[in-house]
Amino acid sequence: MLTSPSAVWTAWSVDPLVVVGLLAAGGAYARGLSGRRRRPPRWRSAAFAVGLAAVFVALVSPLEAMSGALASAHMVQHVLLVGVAAPAFALSRPGVVLVRGSPPALRRGVTAVRVRLRLGTPRVRAVLRPAVAWLLYVGALWTWHAAWLYDAALRHEVVHVLEHVSFFGTALVFWSVAVGVRGRHRVDRGQGMFLVFAAALPTILLSALMVFASAPWYEGYATTTAAWGLSHLADQKLAGVIMWVPASAIHVGAVLSLLAAWMRETDRAAAPAAPAMPRGPVDVSEGPST
Repeated sequence: MLTSPSAVWTAWSVDPLVVVGLLAAGGAYARGLSGRRRRPPRWRSAAFAVGLAAVFVALVSPLEAMSGALASAHMVQHVLLVGVAAPAFALSRPGVVLVRGSPPALRRGVTAVRVRLRLGTPRVRAVLRPAVAWLLYVGALWTWHAAWLYDAALRHEVVHVLEHVSFFGTALVFWSVAVGVRGRHRVDRGQGMFLVFAAALPTILLSALMVFASAPWYEGYATTTAAWGLSHLADQKLAGVIMWVPASAIHVGAVLSLLAAWMRETDRAAAPAAPAMPRGPVDVSEGPST
C-alpha cells in the first residue's frame, strides 16, 4: 500500500494474520510463564519481547506502508526482521514456553503436523547444519534482491509475503545455529564467530553494489520516491547504506559477544580448582609435628 508523507503516521497496517499472530504469541508466552516453578532467565524473556516488537514495527507500523514507496524503508523492514527479530527469537528459545501456554487443541494440532510432515527426520534436521544454514541465509538475501523478483514483490502481495517469510525463516535458522541458546544444533563459540563473519561479507558486498550503482535497479520505485524528496537512485543508495551500516553493526556486535563468551568459558576452564576442604574436624591442639 502506497502512502504520502503527510499521511504516513496514520498508515498503520492492520493485517489480521500479523496482528492476531503477534497477540497470540505474546499471550501464549505469558501463559506459559505463569505458574511455572522454573522459569527461563529474564534476559530470554526480554529477547522474546524484543523480537515481537521488531516484527510489530516492521509489519504493522507505518513502515510497512512506506516500504511500497521507498526502497530505503523496505530495507529497514529487512534489517528489523533479519537482524533484530530473528536473533532475538533465537536467543529467547521460546518453543517450550509457547507450547505450555498454547491451548491443548493447538498443541495436538502442531504435534499432528510435525508427525505428518516428518519434521523430526534427519532430512529436516540437515537444514540446521552450519553450512546449510549459511547458504539459506545468504541465498535468500541475494535472491530476493534480484531486480525481477524484487519488483514482483512490490507488485504482488503474495510474493511480498513470501519474501518476508523467506527472509525471516532463513535468518531464524541461521541465528539459531550461530548464536542461539546452546542445544544440539548450536555450534561452539568459535564456529559461531566464523559463521557470522562469513555471513557479513556477502551482505557488505551486496550493499556496496547498491551504494555505488550508477543506475537504479528496481523499476517499482521509479515514480514513488520524488514525493519523499529523494531521487530514484538516491533512495536505492540510502537503502544500500542501511544494509551496510546497521547490518554490519549487528554482525560485529554478534561476533564480539561470541568472543567475550568464548573468553569467559576459556577463563573458567583454565581456572585452578579450589583445594578440597577436609570433611571432618581437624585437631590442631598439638601443633605441627616435628
